[in-house]
Amino acid sequence: MMQMFHNTMLTSALAIDRTSTPISHVLGGNAVEATGLTVVYGRLPVLRDVDLEIAAGESVAVMGPNGAGKSTLLNCLVGAVRPAAGRVRWFGEASARCNFVRRQIGFLGQETGLYDELTATENLLFAGRMYGVSDVHDRVANLLADGNLRPQAHRPVGQLSQGMRQRVAILRALVHEPRLLVLDEPSANLDAQGREWLERLHARWRSAGRAICFASHDAAQCRALADRIVHLDAGRVVAIERCDCPATQLQGCA
Repeated sequence: MMQMFHNTMLTSALAIDRTSTPISHVLGGNAVEATGLTVVYGRLPVLRDVDLEIAAGESVAVMGPNGAGKSTLLNCLVGAVRPAAGRVRWFGEASARCNFVRRQIGFLGQETGLYDELTATENLLFAGRMYGVSDVHDRVANLLADGNLRPQAHRPVGQLSQGMRQRVAILRALVHEPRLLVLDEPSANLDAQGREWLERLHARWRSAGRAICFASHDAAQCRALADRIVHLDAGRVVAIERCDCPATQLQGCA
């Protein structure tokens, strides 16, 4: 019950009405800009003075050991965590509560956030309606076909394998065609076929001008999918790896 409440609140926090700013207004420029982010849980600093900009059409990976602050950073980038210091701007706006901003963000957290008792179709329809997606039934049907999930479309997601659940969760982040995708370990639980599907999706997102930020422990995957890799350790950016350069060339950060 508590998980359902949390999922509903998170989806509601990111959902919008049907009168948001036209999509043409967000093309080009930076999708998200984080400056001086500091997050403290209790007395423990989790992020320390983190700066990050992601442009439209750019893919940025976040890597680091467990506890480095990757998930916290991603939650800041979608407005789910408010920093103790610093700020985040989305498409030039300073608040993720703005309808326009909410409509542009697609988020996959560490938990899938799916409703186990609902079918794959019902989960996507629920999210689509929260975002005011037009022709939502057609949109959901197309997504399920793209994810090779038609045979599972009418099964409760609680009965699906972890890999299939992950596919549904990825599709839910896409249902409203956001311009900024923030994904925490998107390839988790995916088999080889699922990872290939995710890589194809990733290429399509970039070619469509979407900004992407994803966390992963898979260095090879990050170098294949990202323009830059931000390396975190103990809440700080310790290096930035530019993926058009040899893997050994890291730009150190003070």
